[in-house]
Amino acid sequence: MKKQNSLINLTGTKHKLSIFKNSGYWFILPLAIIFVGLVCGTIYSQIGNRYDGFANIGIDFKGGSVLTVEMNGAEMQGNNREANYELIASILGQNGLSAASDQNSGSDAIIVRYQNSVIGDNNIAIDYNTSEMAEEMVAINNTVEQQVEDAFIIKYGPTIQIKANAEMINATASSDLLKKAALSVGIAMLLMLIYTAIRFDLFSGIAALSMQINDIIIMLSFVIIFRIQINSSLIAGLITIVAYSINNTLLIFDRVRDNIKLIRTQNLKLIPGEIVDTSVNQCLTRALFTSVTTLLTISILACMGIKSLSDFALPIIFGVLSGLYSSLFLAPSIWGLLMIAKQKNEIKKAKALKAQKR
Repeated sequence: MKKQNSLINLTGTKHKLSIFKNSGYWFILPLAIIFVGLVCGTIYSQIGNRYDGFANIGIDFKGGSVLTVEMNGAEMQGNNREANYELIASILGQNGLSAASDQNSGSDAIIVRYQNSVIGDNNIAIDYNTSEMAEEMVAINNTVEQQVEDAFIIKYGPTIQIKANAEMINATASSDLLKKAALSVGIAMLLMLIYTAIRFDLFSGIAALSMQINDIIIMLSFVIIFRIQINSSLIAGLITIVAYSINNTLLIFDRVRDNIKLIRTQNLKLIPGEIVDTSVNQCLTRALFTSVTTLLTISILACMGIKSLSDFALPIIFGVLSGLYSSLFLAPSIWGLLMIAKQKNEIKKAKALKAQKR
């Protein structure tokens, strides 16, 4: 018993959490979230026009149109901004279109994105994203441009200077963007795996990479569940989470490495579960404080009421929560399980070698 508590005695760390003993239970929550995400996505894909597929894919990846409305003067600023957006959205609705997202461009322009899908008679959507329907979609966009300009002139008077311009984003461009986004995330994860394996050990690299993949999947599961739009902002969020979630994990593995050195210096038995529990509890307070501080800041952005900010902030909130959970419970548990498997394999090899010598 004394040998089992040796690392605790050396470090003086109180075990507030028993991590490794309950390692099998920590994997239940992420698996449950992934399962709920799959179920929700399946349900959404079966409902039809109301949800438009398994996930809410934005025009950055699905293809669509971008309408930029520029006005000179103060008409775009202050309280007029929401009224102007509602006017644009109503004109899109009159043409069977639906605004997917909006954002400001400086102080005198609003950018509205919408899918090239027109709701026609009997509430049936007609897809204009194909090359065969491109000319018809251009004609619809030209009509929207003219109607928006006329509506703003009626609202603010003939002296106003206004320009509406709608451009199509085709499927080829969106596919290229998706490939580049996946490549950038993949390269970032690969470099972090190499760094972690060199800086610490191979098992730490495997555990860290597994948790990065887990954080991305959990983040996407929440995106599907809450129908958050998958667009270029989400890709920025993914890269942010890949970079952020590794911090707490590396902090814990740094303590793991130091504790292993301490054990070897004292010629004590290396017990993976004891190392995991001690290392996590040493980093627990710091990990909680840094994550809570980040969550408070990102939550302010999510509560601003601007859709483009919410589409960026909400996935990051999900990713930060997942990153905190995985760095405290999952990554150390995976490292401990791999170490135990290694120890058992070494014992097995030693017994086999001993049997051969006999």
